[in-house]
Amino acid sequence: MNVSRIDRTGSNAAQPGVPPNAAAYLAEAKVLFDQIHPLWSSAGNVWRTACAFDSLLDYFLVSGADSAPYGQDALAALDPTKKGNWWDDFGWIGIAALRAAELGFAAQHRIDFLKIAINAWCYMVGPRWSTQPNQTAIYPYTDPPGWAQFASTHPVNRGAPNCWADIGQTWPNVPPLIQAQLRPRYSPGGIWNSPITLDAHPTPVAEYDGSGGVLNPIQNTVTNGVFALLSLRLSLAAQNPAFTAYFTDAGVDVQACNQAWQDQIAWWQLWMLKTPDPWQSLLLTSQSGSRAGVLVRERVSSFHAVDNVVYWDSSYDRSMTWSGDQGLLIGALREAQAMYRASPPPVTGVYPQLIEGMFANAFLPRTYGSVAGEFPLPWLQVGASDPYAAVPPGYDYGDYQTGVAVFMRYLLQAHQADPALLAPYTPAILANATALVSPGFGQPLQPGQCDAFTPYGSDNADLMSAYVNRLSVLTLAIALSSGE
Repeated sequence: MNVSRIDRTGSNAAQPGVPPNAAAYLAEAKVLFDQIHPLWSSAGNVWRTACAFDSLLDYFLVSGADSAPYGQDALAALDPTKKGNWWDDFGWIGIAALRAAELGFAAQHRIDFLKIAINAWCYMVGPRWSTQPNQTAIYPYTDPPGWAQFASTHPVNRGAPNCWADIGQTWPNVPPLIQAQLRPRYSPGGIWNSPITLDAHPTPVAEYDGSGGVLNPIQNTVTNGVFALLSLRLSLAAQNPAFTAYFTDAGVDVQACNQAWQDQIAWWQLWMLKTPDPWQSLLLTSQSGSRAGVLVRERVSSFHAVDNVVYWDSSYDRSMTWSGDQGLLIGALREAQAMYRASPPPVTGVYPQLIEGMFANAFLPRTYGSVAGEFPLPWLQVGASDPYAAVPPGYDYGDYQTGVAVFMRYLLQAHQADPALLAPYTPAILANATALVSPGFGQPLQPGQCDAFTPYGSDNADLMSAYVNRLSVLTLAIALSSGE
């Protein structure tokens, strides 16, 4: 679908063939977009603006609004000089850019978006990106905005998969015992979000302590999720006749791209289904009475055994889950299952259980103004006595609040692939959307900052997250209620 063209009015009046609720959702979505746009276009935080852009693409997709006027804003939202830092930042950039290219958002910039997506994957994977063995560039294209400047200030990129193998280069004279204790439990597959250095490294401990405060460098679910999705989708994009030349002319190793997502699936197979200790597995099975399904934990638990001792990562919190991770894994596993076709690895069949786990566990009672219901939490500390007061890793409220939008947009993509998949959850989604358009919807009555829909903070990147979360619920509800 070409999202550059208006094919709906966006008015409050019900349109022919569109149920009244869908019209109300669409009208509120337009209001939210108008609130988000100035925050998004001035936020200056590339992972947050790239992540938000992915949800804005859904808005243009379901509304039919003209995307052409927003092309420059979108390119600026994908500029790595705007706080581009850890490797997961580039996963968000690449996924959003590739979707923009494939959906025809601001179609005059289609190839600019494609080049950004290619660059983002190349930067994540490191030197393996090129078919040329002596390639020193960190990515091939420097014409999109900001990418030449970023390359000039980042002349060396070892790649997210190579952090432990290259630890001696980023942590000179690392003690051999520490190096052994930090060896990843499973490989190939599994990437880090930043290099391992003397000043920034995990702390291996012989017994679980659950302190959970460190944000990097770690092998967390989000970094591995965005890398898998970008690798898989880009390997498919390389087969598109409209895009192929931009891979071959730049010498991008498409086979390495294809191998990367397969390695990630194998890595999840080990962490999610082959790790026998339920406290160390990446999958968390609900312990909350009748609540069903499973959830994926926020990061991996432990390292490779040394002298038959498995060392835990002291930053691991076995109760912590992020709603965005559930969305990423729903997307990665579902899309990989379709790629394998005849005999997909068993882990690819887990994604319906993740959907079930979110609705069973992370949708909890809350009252916003005069509107009561069950609403999704952006993160969930499973078993917490007060989940609304749970603290995200590193007290990083702003980043972790984004999780509901990520979850909802991957539900939308799952629905587009298989409309029957969300049938059991449609009433809950529509109830949330109806609450959001209710005149009585307001500030939450319960205290606690684990809340998806209330803006807080003074930074534009933080302020927009609650509105993007609301928009993501409404875009999914529009699709569900209008038969899209």
